[in-house]
Amino acid sequence: MTKAVTRENQVKLTVSVPPSLHVLLRSWAVCEGRELTSVVLQCVELSVRQLKSNGSIPTAAIHKYEAACDERLAIGGL
Repeated sequence: MTKAVTRENQVKLTVSVPPSLHVLLRSWAVCEGRELTSVVLQCVELSVRQLKSNGSIPTAAIHKYEAACDERLAIGGL
């Protein structure tokens, strides 16, 4: 039996960055043939993982995140 994988809804965020950082991110995307949003998402994901692992994110926020993950797993039947 194959279980259908449903894609989680995405949330749009608007972020303002200095022009020099935009040039770096855009150049990175061009060099790798990727969309700018893909590069920015990678940066955010890696940064959040690092901040989580070094204890920079408040515990209450981590607990809320973990509860949301548990809820998604329960809804998905996993």
